[in-house]
Amino acid sequence: MNLPPVIDGVTYVLTKQAAALMGVSVPTISRWKEKGWLTPIPESPPGKPIYRLSDVRATEARARRARSRPIPAATQAARHEELGGAA
Repeated sequence: MNLPPVIDGVTYVLTKQAAALMGVSVPTISRWKEKGWLTPIPESPPGKPIYRLSDVRATEARARRARSRPIPAATQAARHEELGGAA
């Protein structure tokens, strides 16, 4: 992997680089973007989102915290019903 570019002290990465550096899949980075957790820089070319590495790191930490939180009982029951189970 090429080293990410650093401009004015800020490191920028493409989706594949972000995924590799964080140890997650490319679809995970895309999900973070779809959820609004991660926003590409406005100067990104169409179809090639560019992210600040600091934003990617912060989002990965946020996702880790979200995974460690217990799911409320009401949400668990609703998910169980959606899957065809009895609540």
